[in-house]
Amino acid sequence: MNGSIHTQHDSSGERRINDRRDVRIRIVLDDQVNLNMAATVNFSDEGLLITAGVDLRPGTPVTIFPLLNELDAQLFELRGRVVRTFEDIMVAAYSEERFCMGVRLDLNPAQKEALRRYLDGAN
Repeated sequence: MNGSIHTQHDSSGERRINDRRDVRIRIVLDDQVNLNMAATVNFSDEGLLITAGVDLRPGTPVTIFPLLNELDAQLFELRGRVVRTFEDIMVAAYSEERFCMGVRLDLNPAQKEALRRYLDGAN
């Protein structure tokens, strides 16, 4: 895992202004219709950037299930909403990581604290 911190805009198309950490985790992405394999690119206090082989529209509600052996129970199931989607033109058209999506998370206070602890340990 890479725990580097980014702020402001960068060349990846990121638009979040909150600090974020590069953390690569395989996830199951549930869009209320299908389950898809995906991966995180980075996290902030309020959301994350993921890559997937599916292109979900902004506004789509999603549930994210991180695939980690050791994880705080508060982080087993993260609910949120897609806020931005774009195609990563630097990967092949048939790649499992063809689309990037910004997801705003709907976290309760216990989940926010668990996520903060996890990210602090992901250095």
